[in-house]
Amino acid sequence: MGHGWRIGRVAGIELAIHPSWLVIAFLVTYSLAVGAFPSQYPGWPTSQYWVVAAATAALFFGSVLAHELSHALVARRFGLKVEGITLFIFGGVTTIDSDSRTPREEALIAIAGPATSIGIGLALLAVDVAVGQPQIGALVGWLGFINLALGAFNLIPGFPMDGGRVLRALLWRLRGDRLLATRNAAAVGRALAYLLIGFGVFIALQPGGVFNGIWLALIGWFLSNAAESTAVQAGVERSLRGVKVRDAMVDSPPEVSPNESVAELVNERMLRGEHRSYLVRYEDGGLAGLVTLGDVRRLPREQWSDARVTDIMTRYADLATIGPDEPLADALRLTEEREVGQLPVIGDDPRMPLGMVTRRGILRLIDARMKLGL
Repeated sequence: MGHGWRIGRVAGIELAIHPSWLVIAFLVTYSLAVGAFPSQYPGWPTSQYWVVAAATAALFFGSVLAHELSHALVARRFGLKVEGITLFIFGGVTTIDSDSRTPREEALIAIAGPATSIGIGLALLAVDVAVGQPQIGALVGWLGFINLALGAFNLIPGFPMDGGRVLRALLWRLRGDRLLATRNAAAVGRALAYLLIGFGVFIALQPGGVFNGIWLALIGWFLSNAAESTAVQAGVERSLRGVKVRDAMVDSPPEVSPNESVAELVNERMLRGEHRSYLVRYEDGGLAGLVTLGDVRRLPREQWSDARVTDIMTRYADLATIGPDEPLADALRLTEEREVGQLPVIGDDPRMPLGMVTRRGILRLIDARMKLGL
């Protein structure tokens, strides 16, 4: 859920809202303005219900943001790079570019979110008791309850919930194997997700329980998919443990001159061979960049004869590259983050590539290793 509308930065951390967040913002506002507040505080003007409901929804946005921001700040405190925070229909996600290095780091980063939500909830409920004004009481009372519920729900010990991450940290500490701990925590997460789906279906079949039941089932479905994806990723990382980039790279990748015409690149190379990407190298062998089928497709066909490879290639300064002794799992992660299909492999001399590693090649290697039980 990393894609969304960028809305700013807090403490140097980029914030974004996924379009699906608008759904939950509307549902919270509508349910409070039409259902909860009129039943608890009868006699207000209709406009007042909507104003207080909209303010409550906006502060709920801030509560979820505070929950995620606490994860991000603790992670950064441990020296991990935080890519950003995205809010979406089921809450929020903090994107961190690497895994925790120790079980202690994992546990502290995970527990920061629920602790923040519970702290906010208790503070707001105290304000609700101290303040007699009904509109403020309605706002802080609901927010206090929902923050306590948010904190408690996230402590459920099933990955990828915060409680599941704490469970992974405990298993990691006990067994000394992060990947095995991840798979076990993800298995618990799948089991709890199925229970949540079943409970949601049961609630939906009760009188007046359709909306709440469907919502619980959707949350369970989302958690199930997230846990399954995590388990698959852990299996991939386990399969690639100890494998370096040099073990999977192509030593002599196809190459092309920057002065070759795009028409020649297409007709003499791309249409006559299996390769769809080429290193672009100067006459002395220095790396100029990389050209792919996607680069060609962005150029109108009538310009192929006049354009040269240098006109459409990704230049060296903009390339994502990797070293030969880096873990192959890092190469796969980099291709996903940069949304590219290949990485030039660069050694001591950055102008002289040692080869190229492709996502397709990595996936073939993963498939072979997993089928062989490696």
